[in-house]
This record gives sequence, structure tokens and C-alpha cells, in this order.
Amino acid sequence: MRLMKLMMVCSIAVAALTMAGCKKEKFKSRDTSQIVPPPDVPIDTVVVDPSLVLFASADDAADWSTVGAVNIETENKKEGTGYIKNTITNGNEFMQFIYKPATPLDTKLTATNGQFMFWWYLSDPSLVKADGQIEINSVGDFDKEEYGWSIAALKPTLKAGWNEIKLNFNAADKAGGDFNPASVKQFRIFFFTEGKDHADLISGVDGLKFRIAPPMPDVSFDKADLPDGWETVGTPTIETNGKKEGIGYLKNTIANGGDFMQFIKQLPAPLNTTFTENNGQFKFWWYISDVSLLKADGSIEMTSSGKSDAFESAWDIAPLLPTLKNGWNEIKLDFSTAIKTGDGGANYAAVDHFRIFFFTTGKDHGDLITGIDDLRFGQKP
Repeated sequence: MRLMKLMMVCSIAVAALTMAGCKKEKFKSRDTSQIVPPPDVPIDTVVVDPSLVLFASADDAADWSTVGAVNIETENKKEGTGYIKNTITNGNEFMQFIYKPATPLDTKLTATNGQFMFWWYLSDPSLVKADGQIEINSVGDFDKEEYGWSIAALKPTLKAGWNEIKLNFNAADKAGGDFNPASVKQFRIFFFTEGKDHADLISGVDGLKFRIAPPMPDVSFDKADLPDGWETVGTPTIETNGKKEGIGYLKNTIANGGDFMQFIKQLPAPLNTTFTENNGQFKFWWYISDVSLLKADGSIEMTSSGKSDAFESAWDIAPLLPTLKNGWNEIKLDFSTAIKTGDGGANYAAVDHFRIFFFTTGKDHGDLITGIDDLRFGQKP
């Protein structure tokens, strides 16, 4: 009986061991970092500007005209199935592309917020003369209700191959009345070579569009962080406490007994502000400890001649006085309101000289602490 019981116990034990051996053993992961695997990266999607409106795809010859027959090129296009292509051959000097749709386009834009864009192909931009123009109009005829942009202004930025041209409405030259963005009826670009003896200049246009113009970035004239190139009454001094930008600002004081102050900066090379008479603005910070001491006199000047009073655009201090407060004042001056010298004023593509000068109402006064900081050019609102 004891033998039977012992055999039964052994059988049960063997069965238990067999079942345990058949179970899948669970081991703790050796990866103890607890890092969650990254999710699958989604395929990149193109973010479409909701304000974008197609004017012409340039995929076929309909509504296009150029010098000679309209030629559609399907190789090396920028969008769609092709582009309009033509060549100024040796012995010739002129090219134009004109698009006049059967139905006017409503861009859904305004005269202040719009931008015209297209692709322009040039095999050799060095052959292009600083002449000609890009035009859009709302009449369907040249020089009427027209916005235009000069080729000369674009020429320094052009490269061999495709160039994406972006032209803001508020920087356009206007002709023949107000352009109507709700009824665009014609596009034209015309340009020349420097002469008739040249290699063939291959050119083309593609993807004409309109959109809301993105804000243009400010262009720095000088941050006033260093005394280099500055001239003032006495030695130029950089103050680091209370600055508006960077590491300091240019500071000076009209002490009791004095009545005049100026700050002058001459750049080592001309600066292209990238802005025009229509859309540009000069901005800087001006510190005045006691505005009541300022006389309604003086001027803020920007020139492209390397000196004052030649190719100069200026703004009087007097109209600013009612808006000034003690402490820092951000000064914003529209190019379009500048007082110009008889030579036409500053060339905003080649600015190289700044001056501000001002006076106290007399020589008996408390010290007037003044300073300037962060001189820059920006887009007019």
C-alpha cells in the first residue's frame, strides 16, 4: 500500500514537471531604458497658401503671344506640363511674353496686400540689359490701370537658370489709373540684350500666380553696438545699460551751456534696403531724457551720396515733437513722406549715410541725455 502511494506521488510530481516544462517562460525585457519607440514619420505634405491664385500655368499656347510663334517646352519646366520658351538669337536684342486671358482674373487681393509671382528662365543673365519691365493691368492694354516693376531693379538678383520672381503690389510703379486686383486682364514682360552681337539668350516663363504678400524682413543699417564709423559731438560713446537691442546704444548729452547734438554714420559700402519709395520705411530708436527741452528744429537724413545734402531723403524733427515721450521712442519714417533734395533724393538701393541733428530750446537747461539704437529699414504697413 505504501509502495502504491509512493508511486502515485512520484507520478504526480513527474506530470507537474512535464507541464511546467511545456509552458513558455516569460523573461523581463533586457531593454531597461523604458524608451517608447517613435511613431511612424508621416509622409511630408505640401502646405498650400490659401490665398494662392493661379493666373497662367503656361502649359499651352492659348492666350499667349511672344516674338514669333509661341513655343511650349516640356523639358525642365517648373510646374505643370510645360512652359513658354523663346530665344533672342545673335543679331537680335528684344524679347517679350504677353498673356491675355479670355476671362479676367479676380485675385481676391487688395492693392496693399497682393504679390505677383512667376518663374523666369534665363540662360545667361549677364546678357540682359538694365531696361524693360514686368507689367500686369486690369484693362487689357498697355500703360492703363497698370502695375509695373523694372528689370533694372531685378538684374542684380538674377542667376542663370530659373528665377522665382516675387513682386509686391505696393512696390509697383503705377501707370494710367488705379489697377484693379479683382479684374486682371493682361501680363507682359519685355526685356533686351545689351546689344545685337551676343550668344543666344534662351528665356522662358512659367507658373504665373497671385498671393497675399508675406511680410518682408527688416534690413539693418546699423545696430549702434560699436563706435566704428560713428561721428558725434565729441567722442562716440557706447552705453550698455538700457539698450533697446544688441549689446549697447550710441549715447551723448547736451550739457548745460550747449544747444546742439548730432549722430552721423557713414557705411563702408552702399546698402540695398530692398524697399522702394512706395513700400519702404526707415526705423530706429531715439532716447530723449526730457522732450520738453527739444527745439522744433533739426532733421533726420538718409543719403546715397556719402554726405549730407546730396541725394538725400530727410524728415524734419518738428512734426515728430508732439508724439515724443521721455525715454525711448521708436521712430518710423515712410520713404514716401521724405523731403528730397533737387537731385531726386536717396537711392534706396544704395544708401550709405545717416545723420540726425537737433537742438535744445536754449543753452541754459538741465543735461539732455540722448541716444540712438537699432537703425533699420522695413516694410511700410
